[in-house]
Amino acid sequence: MKTKIGLALGGGGARGLAHLGVLKVLEEDGIPIDSITGTSMGAVVGAMYAQNPDSESIIKRFENFLASQDYDLLGLKYVIPQDEQNPSFLSHLVQIVAKRIVVNFAPTRTGIIKTERLSDAISFLIDDGDFHDTKIPFGAVTTDLNSGETVLFRKGNIKKAVTLSSSIPGYISPEPVNGNLFTDGGVSAPVPVYEAREMGADLVIGICVGVNQIKALENPNIIDIISRTDAIKGIYLSKLQLSNADVSLHPDVKDAHWSEFLRYKEFVNAGIVEAQKKLPEIHNAIRKKKNLIRKIFRF
Repeated sequence: MKTKIGLALGGGGARGLAHLGVLKVLEEDGIPIDSITGTSMGAVVGAMYAQNPDSESIIKRFENFLASQDYDLLGLKYVIPQDEQNPSFLSHLVQIVAKRIVVNFAPTRTGIIKTERLSDAISFLIDDGDFHDTKIPFGAVTTDLNSGETVLFRKGNIKKAVTLSSSIPGYISPEPVNGNLFTDGGVSAPVPVYEAREMGADLVIGICVGVNQIKALENPNIIDIISRTDAIKGIYLSKLQLSNADVSLHPDVKDAHWSEFLRYKEFVNAGIVEAQKKLPEIHNAIRKKKNLIRKIFRF
């Protein structure tokens, strides 16, 4: 009986482009992928690959997207943190004003930009169709803010599900659907290993693209402190979920911010390096799982 290999692609914004490097190595090595489960950017990359299992063409499509108006309209260049060693008074003032605007928006807004802009970006990257149209079985993970539960989408419109899965809290508004309030899957399942098994995988390769390091806070304000505590919780949840995979990968994306998409070449290369390093472990895990399945079905 065939060993079903599933990928659990974690969320992490731009860092998720490291998944492309991992997929490229697995593809070149001839490792068969029987299912893909993705959270947030992992859902975007996973859907693209499930529709068209060709890493080189997907990388090219991302490059075209980054040169498009759809990318510019996301306004990510205004989100990227500025690590200025000696910021001018004016620069410092602009940062303070920007943070106060966000705080003032909070009581009346559920997101900084309209969901339509994210939908347009997803439409640039993902082809039309439903889940059953993909060449590789695919599932997109979201979080329901009303129940606190993780929800795995496996049927219906694939673009819609991926948009829900990648709706970064605070940046993109959550969307109400039949009594649920869906937001980014990374809230509850940053590395969807459990969901990959739910899709029938015998062996799960989990890929975490969370930060590998965090810098010490210097003169933090309230927003900085809240953001850091949330990040720490996410790091620990990612480690916990990743530990349940048969093989765990964590590309060295350093402390890159989720919005730094223009560093995509660096992230893709990090994925390549990590996957090449883990190839012997992947082959060993596949061999062990095949032997175990043979023994089980022998009785």
